[in-house]
Amino acid sequence: MSLNAAPILRKSSPVSAVDRMQPTTPGANMRSIKQWPVSVWVCLALFVVCLIAVPRFGTASNFLNLGKVAAVLILVAIGQGAVIVIRGLDFSIGSGVAIFSVATVLCVPSLGIVPAFGIGMLAVLLLGLVNGALIGFLKLPAFLVTLGTMIAVHGFCSVIVGGAPLEAPTGIDLSGLANSQMLGLPSIVWLAIAACLIGLVVMQFTTFGRECYLIGSNPDAARLVGIPVPLRIMQAYLINAVLVALAGAILTSRLGSGQPNLYPELPFEAIAACAIGGIPLSGGQGGPVHAVIGVFILSMFVNALVLLNFPSYLQNILLGALIVGSVLVQRWGMRWAAANRRNVATVAENIATNNATSGAL
Repeated sequence: MSLNAAPILRKSSPVSAVDRMQPTTPGANMRSIKQWPVSVWVCLALFVVCLIAVPRFGTASNFLNLGKVAAVLILVAIGQGAVIVIRGLDFSIGSGVAIFSVATVLCVPSLGIVPAFGIGMLAVLLLGLVNGALIGFLKLPAFLVTLGTMIAVHGFCSVIVGGAPLEAPTGIDLSGLANSQMLGLPSIVWLAIAACLIGLVVMQFTTFGRECYLIGSNPDAARLVGIPVPLRIMQAYLINAVLVALAGAILTSRLGSGQPNLYPELPFEAIAACAIGGIPLSGGQGGPVHAVIGVFILSMFVNALVLLNFPSYLQNILLGALIVGSVLVQRWGMRWAAANRRNVATVAENIATNNATSGAL
């Protein structure tokens, strides 16, 4: 059985009846807009509210700062989303950016900036390989594996640098990536855009992406049709590791030091962004665009609270409420969409039955 094989539709099948019902009038465009994910409407509504109610939110400088801050989270959320699609999770993202920064700063004096960044990339890829092999081939729970590697790698980094940040040697400037610009935008923003576009192509238009969705929807069915499930799981964690390494490169360039406890809350923010954007933790659905939408919602919300001078404790309370509320709205939206599909299928089946009866007469 091929994943790319087109389904055989009988003349009186409900699906063919639905296809015949598709409108060809301008109203079809409005219907397609109404079918946008709930997260898109939440993002647009939040953007409009912030423009109206939050001073300085709509300024060019604030948008530029918002893009630079969101770039790191976009990268890791896209990677986390790919892992969630196959029913996985990765709590070791924070330790991944930490080991990148430590390995890079350690190697800079002897190797130079570019080779040192390459060593940092290899360190994160090794972490992703270990996670993917343990989860995919040994079938260990993703939650426990990545939680364990998170703790172990953070401890390893602390031992290497003695528990304190490791500053880059005098005369070596690591800020090139974080401060560079291209076509009027920071290079890291272009990097995030490229990651989103490439991720979209990979997940939506390649055999690998389709196989990942099938694995997330029904792993047993994926095995029955010959998909190498353990290998695809490991590959998903390696893709995630590449994006984590890019995020680590940005943070290392921005801070100019190796920090064993760099950004420990990063995995939780990435998971929250995916959930808010519409990637269910049950797997098999969502994609890079959903992850980016979730990041925009989180980033705009936090940015608005900062501009309004909300105290940090109140920001945390409201952020938690946003995450829970967004997931509830997503659940409601998915149930409404499922009910709507059932209604359409019922109508289509009735039409097909009537057509078959009329033909028989």
